[in-house]
Amino acid sequence: MSSAPLPDRAVPDLGPRTVDATDRSILERHAALVARENVIGLEAEIARLRADLEGARAKLRTARERVRARDAEIADLRASRSWRVGRAVTAPFRMFRS
Repeated sequence: MSSAPLPDRAVPDLGPRTVDATDRSILERHAALVARENVIGLEAEIARLRADLEGARAKLRTARERVRARDAEIADLRASRSWRVGRAVTAPFRMFRS
């Protein structure tokens, strides 16, 4: 695709351009619509981030519950008779460990 030079056209000099009332109201309405669109987008982003945060908090709660359950299992194991007997039997050999 070749780009041919555009023909020279006479562009009238409009001099200093002023924005009339109609153009100003259109620009103000456009600015208001853009601002509203930005607000809607930001609100959607906030909703998504809140959902992500709640999901992360739910995963954290689950992980903490699992840790508590494992800690309780370990405490039960260490309180058992077989654990205490095993520790007593292996006590003399532990002093040779480095």
